Amino acid sequence: MMGSHTPREMGALPDGTRWVETAGDLADLVAAVRCVRDQSPCFRSCLDTEADSLHHFQEKLCLIQLAYGDEFALIDPLAVGDMQPLIDVLDEGEVWFHGADYDLTLLRRTYGWTPRVVRDTQIAARLAGSRQFGLAALIELHFNKHISKASQKADWSRRPLPSNMLNYAVEDVRYLLTLADIFQTQLREKGRQPWFEQSCESLRSDVLMRSTERREDRWRVQGSGKLHPRGLAFLERLWQWREKIAEERDVPCFRIISNRQMMEAAIQFEKEGPPPSPPNGWRPKWKQDFYDIRTAVDQSDPSSWPQRVRLNGHRMSETARTQLDLLCQHRETVAQRLDLEPSLLGARGTLESVVNTPEGIHELLPWQQEVLAEPLAKAQELLGFASAQ
Repeated sequence: MMGSHTPREMGALPDGTRWVETAGDLADLVAAVRCVRDQSPCFRSCLDTEADSLHHFQEKLCLIQLAYGDEFALIDPLAVGDMQPLIDVLDEGEVWFHGADYDLTLLRRTYGWTPRVVRDTQIAARLAGSRQFGLAALIELHFNKHISKASQKADWSRRPLPSNMLNYAVEDVRYLLTLADIFQTQLREKGRQPWFEQSCESLRSDVLMRSTERREDRWRVQGSGKLHPRGLAFLERLWQWREKIAEERDVPCFRIISNRQMMEAAIQFEKEGPPPSPPNGWRPKWKQDFYDIRTAVDQSDPSSWPQRVRLNGHRMSETARTQLDLLCQHRETVAQRLDLEPSLLGARGTLESVVNTPEGIHELLPWQQEVLAEPLAKAQELLGFASAQ
């Protein structure tokens, strides 16, 4: 709920930080950002976001943190409707994040926007060889400053936001441009700037390719592929009941019953022996609902039960399996020489695609294909894929 006082009125904002909650505030911010853009040969901004997924049924974007030049702004998307003027000016330059995937997903879902040029300090840190790439760890390493993460799981939909949360929010973007400069210098020295740009564009493309529609079979949680139709029917009904209760109470679904608990109940339900019981501590009405779900599935027509999803898996030949192992070994050697985590050169699942089909090599970025060129060529030749490149 909105409070009667804003952070600006309460004097709770960090020094030099704008609070944006009206169209007029946004217009002033856009004008300030344009001034910075006009004075910058290479305009960059930094964004971070906060949401309320741990506190409400429907996750929503609750705060946008912006750094531009040496200035900072906190934008209230619960109060500001049309964000397009800001989007337009930010798209005139690079938009930096740290661990951008979640932020990009929220922004696309809320505004249908993915920045034209995405840059990520976490990707930069990893490609520069850093083994610690969490934002707090990087800030402590490069600025000798400890950042408290106590507000990370707070309810960002509350208003007014207290000073400790506002300070936390600004700290998440305060150091990003300086970190960007540090890592870009290292990347250029190592000749890895093209690797960084390709990796950032790949992240952006991955987010753009994801559907923003809610899947109808969301109830097929991790591990459900091992269930038989009887267990799947129970899991589906239990999931639907949980959604209804969570929406009525406006709480996250996991606070009613977790996916793991539902899976354990579904596994027990399809086995011979005592049927599953509801979790301890549930109110009597919920326990009765649980028993009713068990009965409803038992009395339903088995032909109506969901079927197991049959995956069109590709059975690897012995030659392909040998080449995959050799590729992974070579990846380890090259990664050690480059002082990088091996997974950055290509995850095992990606390399499995490489040895399964001629087109699989294109799942690797150009720089990854380059650093693994020799073993890739040998593997593709042995497998008869030489012409795929």
